[in-house]
Amino acid sequence: MRYLGGRLIIGLVLLFLGIGLVLNQFGFEIRVQEIFSYWPVLLLLLGLEWMIRSFRPGPATAERKTAFSAGQFVSGLLLIFIGAFYLARKFGYLEELSPDAFWNLLLALLLIIGGLSLIRSRLQVGSSGGRWAFLGGISVGSSLTPWKLESSSYIAFMGAIEMDLTAAVIPAGETVIDLTAVMGGIDVKIPAGLAVAYEGTAFLGGITFKDQEDGGIIASRRISELNGQTGPALRLRAHVFMGGIEIKEQPQQPLP
Repeated sequence: MRYLGGRLIIGLVLLFLGIGLVLNQFGFEIRVQEIFSYWPVLLLLLGLEWMIRSFRPGPATAERKTAFSAGQFVSGLLLIFIGAFYLARKFGYLEELSPDAFWNLLLALLLIIGGLSLIRSRLQVGSSGGRWAFLGGISVGSSLTPWKLESSSYIAFMGAIEMDLTAAVIPAGETVIDLTAVMGGIDVKIPAGLAVAYEGTAFLGGITFKDQEDGGIIASRRISELNGQTGPALRLRAHVFMGGIEIKEQPQQPLP
């Protein structure tokens, strides 16, 4: 996600600081150190800008519908929360709460949100099975040998999973694949032209779906390419915690 408004805010802050330093050289008393002490205001402005952008993340098209970005909204809320804490301490409030305790509470909150998200995703998917990659790597599917794809879940916990769906036989209707990467990585290849619905949430990690990239503190996105599709369709649910998932579409093979 690109935050042009955030760049503008940071640019203005740097501009004013530079002007303050120049004025100091010409005898004007500008307390630059005092200005620096208001750095939490920058977090408040950035958080507010992110929250506003979460309601208009981008134009919707017939092929891809973009909804309200909950991850971007929560990320902005967290920045405001952090900025408000340090600004309150600057003015003598919340002194009984140390920064270490504050960050421990914030980390605990992120872990709870991440855990609830993973539990929710596991309860939602109606899978016929699944596979784990724990401190190791596994491969699923092949681009040469046809194989039957069924609704299932895959978890990479400090490990790696490589999935190749280009030769998979996908039944009619919707097949649900649940992907979870916890301090690990998952790479998925999907065939070109397949109708796909995608839901992704990342906590302190990143997800790439075709040409869409999301990452950071918390990021989420939903994309639907089904549009009343009656044939084979794939629903991908991707969840990342301190890891990464990459979903790539294989290019169309040129006609001979």
